[in-house]
Amino acid sequence: MPARPPSQQTVHATWAPRIAQLLLRQPGHRLTAEDAVLIANQMQVRWMQAGTRFIRQDDDTHDGTILMLLYGEVSVEKAPLHQGDSLVVSIAKAGQMFGEMGVLLDAPRSASCVAYSDVALAELSRESLERLVNEHPGTAARLALGIASRLAEHLRDTSNKLSSMSRLVSAMHPAIRSQMLGPKSGFSPSQLDDPSLPD
Repeated sequence: MPARPPSQQTVHATWAPRIAQLLLRQPGHRLTAEDAVLIANQMQVRWMQAGTRFIRQDDDTHDGTILMLLYGEVSVEKAPLHQGDSLVVSIAKAGQMFGEMGVLLDAPRSASCVAYSDVALAELSRESLERLVNEHPGTAARLALGIASRLAEHLRDTSNKLSSMSRLVSAMHPAIRSQMLGPKSGFSPSQLDDPSLPD
């Protein structure tokens, strides 16, 4: 007779201390140890096989869950506009959270997440989050502040990268222009208006 699989309650009791520990390690977190335990007790553990796409970019029909990686690695991917192939933005490891932007902003998912290996995830459903807000508003507020702080930091990093790229493009522009329109190229700006073929 095959062994009975462990109940969700048993699974949760096994993982709850790990979930609370990872919550307290989140960058910019505002949680107390008591907050972390309360949130951990609201989360359910899920497993995904390698190759499973569990969040899809631009999905606006998601169920409003926040996920935290407990074990394994996840590939975070973004598909450029009007292109089918996704680019791997990062490989997330234990402690990384997913889906919090979509929940806080009630917006479509900003990236896809694919299980790079077999993974274990802790899930905080929208219903559990609402229960947390109603029963423990201070804890919910500190959780939201920590998430907002991380999102602001990501935005600052992205802004800095864009600024660096803009400076690089500006520095390269004169060189590119001289290569395209300079005397050595054999290409004249007048050909832009009258691109006649040579005899």
